Amino acid sequence: MADQDRGGEVTWPGAGGGPGRRELPERAANAGPPAEDEVTEWFGAAAAGPDGHLAGAEPPPGDPGLPVAAGPGIRLIACTVVAGLIIGALAAVAFRHYTRPAQDNAAANRQAAVRDEAARWVAQQVGRDATISCDSVMCAALTAHGFPASRLMVLGPTSPAPNGTAVVVETPAVRALFGSSLDAAWAPAVLASFGSGADRITVRVIAPHGAAVYQVLLESGLAARKAAGSALLHDPRVSVPSSAAGQLSAGMVDSRLLAALAALARQQPIAIVSLGNPGPGASAGIPLRFADLAEDDQAAHLTRTAYMRSVRATLSTMSTAFQLTPTTTVAPPHSSPVLRVQVTAPSPLG
Repeated sequence: MADQDRGGEVTWPGAGGGPGRRELPERAANAGPPAEDEVTEWFGAAAAGPDGHLAGAEPPPGDPGLPVAAGPGIRLIACTVVAGLIIGALAAVAFRHYTRPAQDNAAANRQAAVRDEAARWVAQQVGRDATISCDSVMCAALTAHGFPASRLMVLGPTSPAPNGTAVVVETPAVRALFGSSLDAAWAPAVLASFGSGADRITVRVIAPHGAAVYQVLLESGLAARKAAGSALLHDPRVSVPSSAAGQLSAGMVDSRLLAALAALARQQPIAIVSLGNPGPGASAGIPLRFADLAEDDQAAHLTRTAYMRSVRATLSTMSTAFQLTPTTTVAPPHSSPVLRVQVTAPSPLG
C-alpha cells in the first residue's frame, strides 16, 4: 500500500519474490501508439540491469538481484544492444519521415503531367460545340488550355451518368465514381488514352442511348462512307496509295473528312499520303479523322509555295462546314513534310 501512495509508482518483485525489479504498467489493447515519455521509459527499462539499475553501474551492497557472474563484459554487451535498438528505431523513423514526402511528390508530379497531356489533346481535338464531362480538376485543366468552360460538365459524388454529354474524360477520380459501368454502358469507344496503370486517363465517346445503340448507329453509316471513299478512289484529281485505298474502300474514314477531300479535289489536284487517327490508343472502330496530303502540286501547274497557299485558302473556307481543325504541316519520321487535314472529335454517327 505504501508503494501505491507514492504518486502511482509501481514496483515489481524481484527474483524469488523480493524487491529489486521495476516493471512497466500494462497498456490497453486500443490505447494507440505510446507517448514519447512511455517510449523513453521503455528504453530506460531495457537499459537497466536485472536489479533495476543501469547496466554498467555498481550494484548496491547486499543487493541479491544481480548475479555474481554479471561482470563488465556482459554489461558492455547489454549497453551495445540497447544502443543498437535505439539507433535502429530512430533511423526507421527518419527514413519514413524523409522518403514519404519525396514519393508523394513524385506521384503527384507524374499525375499532373498525364493530366496536362490529356487536357492539351482534348482542347486541340474535340470540337467546341461538344459538351465534355470531367472531374473538377480535369475541367480546370481543360479551361486552362482554352476549352470553353460553358461546354464542361463537372462530375461529382451525386452526378448521374454523363450520357447527356458527347465526351467524358475518364480520370482515376471519375473511375472511382462510376467504376466499370461507365465504360460498359455509356462510353464504349476510346478516342485517346494517356498514362498507364492507376494514373491512366482515357478520353471516351459517350453513347447517349447505350453501348448497343452506339454500335448500331456506327455501322449504319458504313455503307455511305464506303460509297464516298470509292468516289475518291475513282476521282482522277486524287492520288491515293494502296494502304489508304484499302481504308477508303472499307468505309473507315470519317464522313466529314471524305466530303472535305472531295470538295478540295474540285479546286486542285491532291495526293493523299496517309489516313489515320491522332489519338493514341484509339479504339479500332473509331473513324479515321485526318488525311496527310503531299505538299506538291500533282498537276505541276503551281510552285510548291503557291500550291500550299491555294490549298490552305480553300480549306479555310470549308472549316466551319466540315468541322476542320486548323491545317498544319507535319513532318513524319523518314518522310517529307505533309499537310494534315483533320476534322474534330467525336465523329458523327449514322
